[in-house]
Amino acid sequence: MRWVRGFTLIEVMVALSVFSLAALAALQAASGHLTGLSALQDKTFAQYVASNRLAELSLENKWPLEDKRSGQQEQAGVTWYWQQQVVETVTPNVVAVTVKVMKNEDGREHFRLTRYVRKPDSAGETSNER
Repeated sequence: MRWVRGFTLIEVMVALSVFSLAALAALQAASGHLTGLSALQDKTFAQYVASNRLAELSLENKWPLEDKRSGQQEQAGVTWYWQQQVVETVTPNVVAVTVKVMKNEDGREHFRLTRYVRKPDSAGETSNER
């Protein structure tokens, strides 16, 4: 009788377990990458909402600015919620406006942006429009 050489059952089982561990590691890495992309996308859209709110403040041309104001804005098919906080500075007629952006009304902050705003001139124009 002639013996045929091949893989034993144990060798096949070891090879399959090594392959399954490698596939699991690759799947976990891909999942982590997608989660990171989603978080980065949320942060980018939240930054757009905060920037838009600060631009609206400049266009409103009102003084004094309203503290603890809140609202919502649609961005990329998602409703984002924002809150603004106005804090006086040591410089007269200059305030620091901080806009916090949340994806849900639960209060978990996604992005925060602060800008210093000067009181508009009496003629209705701001100093950087001259």
